[in-house]
Amino acid sequence: MFRPFTFVLLLVLFMSTATLALAFTDEPGKEGSFYSPIIRVVPDKGFILINSGSGILWLKASEAAMPHIAKLPVGGLIDVVVVFQGKPNPPIIKLWRLAGGDSACSEFDGKQCLPPAKKK
Repeated sequence: MFRPFTFVLLLVLFMSTATLALAFTDEPGKEGSFYSPIIRVVPDKGFILINSGSGILWLKASEAAMPHIAKLPVGGLIDVVVVFQGKPNPPIIKLWRLAGGDSACSEFDGKQCLPPAKKK
């Protein structure tokens, strides 16, 4: 007997696993981007936790980004560009733009924080 619910559940499980596998690509040096809420910030270790769409994902701050991640608000929406290191290493943060939430560093260009744009 055909069970459509079981088929759909297996299809969703397969697609989410495939999407998560893309987050930890085997191609070191490849760039990718995520638009996500910030779930957790661990400034002393240099990591932030985001939702990658298929699950949660730890991102490691680059040396230049390390002093600035403490300024990121938990719950804020971030548009982040990362450089993949290959499995099983976490992606390295290249740059970000904070789309929602207040921060002293709402935009990081890879080297420094840019001043927030003035609203009219």
